[in-house]
Amino acid sequence: MATIPQDKINKIMRQANPADDIDVSLDELESFGDKASIKKMFKSIKNYNEMLEEKITFVNQDLTDAIPFTKENLYLLCAYSGSGKSTVAANVSHPLWKQGKKSLVISNEESEQDVMFRIASLELGYNFNEYKKGRMPKAQQKQCMILFPEIAKFVKVVDVNYKSGLTTKVEGVKKILEMVKDHDYSCAMIDYYQLIKTSIENPQAGSYDVLNNFRIWLGQYIKRANIPIVVFAQLHSLGKRNNKDLDNRIKHCPDIYEPSTVVVEIVPNFEEHTSDFIIHKDRFGFAGMKITCGFDRGRFVPLDREAMEKIQQQKIDIIEDKVGIAYDTTDKHPQVPDL
Repeated sequence: MATIPQDKINKIMRQANPADDIDVSLDELESFGDKASIKKMFKSIKNYNEMLEEKITFVNQDLTDAIPFTKENLYLLCAYSGSGKSTVAANVSHPLWKQGKKSLVISNEESEQDVMFRIASLELGYNFNEYKKGRMPKAQQKQCMILFPEIAKFVKVVDVNYKSGLTTKVEGVKKILEMVKDHDYSCAMIDYYQLIKTSIENPQAGSYDVLNNFRIWLGQYIKRANIPIVVFAQLHSLGKRNNKDLDNRIKHCPDIYEPSTVVVEIVPNFEEHTSDFIIHKDRFGFAGMKITCGFDRGRFVPLDREAMEKIQQQKIDIIEDKVGIAYDTTDKHPQVPDL
């Protein structure tokens, strides 16, 4: 089989993507500030203000107030393994679905049915983890599944099984994002960054090279796309990477921090049924802020009085389940079974 020279491949790629054109003329530079360029800037400002006025929800009202969810922005959400990245992704999609806004979930870890099940569980107040553990009653599962057609009108999923793992290939993820950048989507999510492992064009590339290639491309993409991008990333534990700075704890390619306009660390408190959203970087001026949300059956909710009462009840329910307390219906006194 004949091998195509690299310079020819580069030429073909430049032709396929005009954004890679590096020819610059003096006339092009001097044209800045003319009537056409000023008109273009005014139009961009108008479009940006219109998007802000749409008030697209980012998870819940507290987070939306602190982090405007708009185009031209890359939102990097970081967490340790098992700390809720996919749960947050569902919490981004759910309110958008309820508002009739379309979102795209590029998942290289979960199946499409699990993504849909998470969102349906949020809507019905069920615990998705109970389904995964085989504990959710069939009647509740059926209720979730009935919602799939309605959810799918606004939540589009490209999962880990799509075209033999296309979502794990850097060129595949780029192609998917290119398809939606000018259409009627409100956002696109990648769950998650480190599982973009390989390159079709460069099969020998290591994890860092693949991810670095993608983060450079993302920095350019967000400036020409009509939608915000949310990228979920996994963190090293402090034990493995003893540095409190978040950009040093991002696995494999911490350079993704650089093009991100908003960077948030998600820190769950399983005992208190809350999660902290710590803003490490923010072009909107909220860097250093910590927003604590209640965690109610998979949903991140503002920590108001109602949420606090639910959290307290959840704690009681868990204690009762663990201890095995049964209540006598006649005298209301607890009966503790023999241990």
